[in-house]
Amino acid sequence: MWFAWVGDHAREVERFSRDYLSVEESSRLPQYRSRAAAERYVVTRSLVRIVLSAQLGIAPREIPVSRTDMGKPVVAEGVHFNVSHSGDLILLALCAERAVGVDVERKRDVGKVQSLTARWLTDGERGSFDRLRSLGATESEAFLRIWSLKEARLKALGVGISGVLGAEQRSVDAIPLDSLLDSLAGEHVGQGYVGAVAFA
Repeated sequence: MWFAWVGDHAREVERFSRDYLSVEESSRLPQYRSRAAAERYVVTRSLVRIVLSAQLGIAPREIPVSRTDMGKPVVAEGVHFNVSHSGDLILLALCAERAVGVDVERKRDVGKVQSLTARWLTDGERGSFDRLRSLGATESEAFLRIWSLKEARLKALGVGISGVLGAEQRSVDAIPLDSLLDSLAGEHVGQGYVGAVAFA
């Protein structure tokens, strides 16, 4: 697992874009209408390329990253990776043996939790949601915890939320990242996160 805080690298965005991003990635920058979105994009792609470069021994800009039919980024060398961001935090998971998925969610109030739960969560996930609520979690806290586990599983399988009905989520091991995220959030007062990593 690797992480980066976007705000810590805002002044390095131009250098990161020049030194780490592929030509195709750099060409996407003008599409971002806000500076914040462009910064998050550059820092995210740079983190991925720096870490993969160290693992594969290939210059960051030269790493051939492609996408599956479902849009999941992959590299031909067989290293499995996945990235997620929320708020100011970016998480990257890398695994040599198994497909990996990671999700991070900034703690926040979630609107329409009941309708989201009814629409997107399985019976088992709704049971987990109810257990968290019985232990004192707010609706938003419980939903984000269950959602992060679900998202990590789906990403490990290489499908988005639109592919949830056909996904065999039960075959995917998912691990909450509570202790890791608590320690990271300690570096940035006022920012709390939940997340999970999963292996298919």
